[in-house]
Amino acid sequence: MRYLHTTLYVTDLEASLSFLEDWTGLKVLRRFTVGDSSFAFLSGGEGETAVELIQGAGHSDVRYAGLSLGFAVADLDGERARAEAAGLNPSPIHEPHPGVRFCFLTGPDGLTVQLMQKG
Repeated sequence: MRYLHTTLYVTDLEASLSFLEDWTGLKVLRRFTVGDSSFAFLSGGEGETAVELIQGAGHSDVRYAGLSLGFAVADLDGERARAEAAGLNPSPIHEPHPGVRFCFLTGPDGLTVQLMQKG
């Protein structure tokens, strides 16, 4: 068995795509529409686990309580400063134990992205 993707329903596909591409490095692998629903798959590369975004399909009340997508970064301070300059209001940097630092960014529909630096 292999983990393929995580599906997230969104209210604004373009805003969600922009946020994820800008802040995670994920790129759109494919997009398509079926009926009144639009789909996009993002990934770090072909064959890697993907994030599937769906707009439509009767999902207008989208909430992500307790869900975050985590990404490794080389320069947490720099990424946090970039997020602050972009008006994203990132969380303070947390350091739960030596060698691990992270902060959170909140995107469209309240989707949380965790940027983590190890080492």
